Amino acid sequence: MHTRINIFLVKNNYDIAIICKKMNKLPVDRKRTIITFIIADIAFAGLLFLSCIHLFLFTPFGPYQLFVIGAFVIVSLIMLALSLTRNFYVLENKQIVVVRAYKEMFYQYDDVVYIDKEKSEKKKTVCFFTNKGHTRYLPFDKDGKIYKEMVKKCHNVISEEEFKSRYPQVKL
Repeated sequence: MHTRINIFLVKNNYDIAIICKKMNKLPVDRKRTIITFIIADIAFAGLLFLSCIHLFLFTPFGPYQLFVIGAFVIVSLIMLALSLTRNFYVLENKQIVVVRAYKEMFYQYDDVVYIDKEKSEKKKTVCFFTNKGHTRYLPFDKDGKIYKEMVKKCHNVISEEEFKSRYPQVKL
């Protein structure tokens, strides 16, 4: 497992922009991240309040209810901030690094054998298959640069027919 440690002494926001440019750091589209977060947060809220239904229906409104609501709001805001700041891609010469929260996933460009261009352009999500037959989905960044870079740098990409013959168990 690769561990990446980046230590920078940052004086101002201009330095942060230079560092991000040097690392080819591409944040995932914020609009898409927020929409996904809202859907997940509503589902979590439903589960939370269903598990505490006795607290809200059978007792008078008081500090316990305020505590549950406050804790939910605080946790939601922290999770939203983390999902917006710790969800990005780093484009390197031989690989793409996907950072989600504090987990880094490495995908070598040489390991990509098929990119579903139709599905990727339609869904705004890079859909690619590795040489082990695994399917991976990476949401576009704001400008779709990740898709362009993957198409440009993946040299082992084969045709759809050849992919189906090599990997018949994988569904496209």
